[in-house]
Amino acid sequence: MGKASLLVSLRGWPGRILLAVAGFAIIAFLVRSAGPDRVLHVLLDTARWLPLIAALELTQTATDIFAVRMLLGEARRDVPLSAWIRSSAVAYAMMTLLPAGRAAGEVGRATILAKYVGTPPAANASARLSVAFLSGNAVASAAAFVAVASWIGFGAPMSLLLGANVLLVAVSAGSLLAITKNARVGRWLEKMRRRFVPHDEEERPSQLPPEAGDTPWRAIGACLVGRCAQLTQYGVILAAVGGTPSARGAFVAQGIHLVGATLGDLFPNQLGVVDGVYRTFAPVLGLGAAPERALSIAFVVHTTQLSIAGICVLIAALTRKEEPREGAPSSARAGAHS
Repeated sequence: MGKASLLVSLRGWPGRILLAVAGFAIIAFLVRSAGPDRVLHVLLDTARWLPLIAALELTQTATDIFAVRMLLGEARRDVPLSAWIRSSAVAYAMMTLLPAGRAAGEVGRATILAKYVGTPPAANASARLSVAFLSGNAVASAAAFVAVASWIGFGAPMSLLLGANVLLVAVSAGSLLAITKNARVGRWLEKMRRRFVPHDEEERPSQLPPEAGDTPWRAIGACLVGRCAQLTQYGVILAAVGGTPSARGAFVAQGIHLVGATLGDLFPNQLGVVDGVYRTFAPVLGLGAAPERALSIAFVVHTTQLSIAGICVLIAALTRKEEPREGAPSSARAGAHS
């Protein structure tokens, strides 16, 4: 089976369930090898840190929202608060719960926003947000690479993985940016959108903002703020599980996460893969003698993200209502804003 057919087969629920089961099986193996009692003890000790960790997670999500608003330009004024809440909740839930969740989440966000600003602006903003996010990840990976390589050497496995991650993410960001500057991207994005929304919806005529083809520097800046919040979050988590808090330790913990997130992109919430990477590189964190603490970093992140995703699913369900179709008259759209 080729890679393309494999990806297609994993789109449906059987594939997603299979990946989730595989992820949980890996976690079960890792917990058993580290000692279930020891892992549980560490996790219970981190409970008092969870509100701060969750707040830093929500800060990262907020930077995405600010970035989307920047990318929509004046069209953002047409989006009511309820749509911002619902689109953000749907995006976060899909990013967390689905394989390759970032792409699915941005499609979900764009689908909701398109009802108010039209498909081309929403799809363009979604694609350029992905450029900004990948650019932020490239910078964060580069910073982690410098921190790790200067500590353990440029030829160490962790350094090499981080260097490869920097290259991969930077190339992905550059390629996607080049695509968004191409006029044909609109047709491609519309084709993607039609796979997720009913075909009977009529498109409301709309125009891309003048800056739609520019490099989204302001959005990249917003995403960099998100990566700084993530760096702080991993520093807090490292301290919460009993590691030695330091700037270098925060960079290393974040770097391990970024590598694991890339390797485990097809797994929901990167279950099992990120955990395995933390277990493998526990010595780099200074936790070689306490693998349960290294594993607990991933578990705390999973717990935080899955809890917030559950709340987002509830928010999405509660805010679901009849929204104006893209072809609806302006009076109907005005009513949705009242």
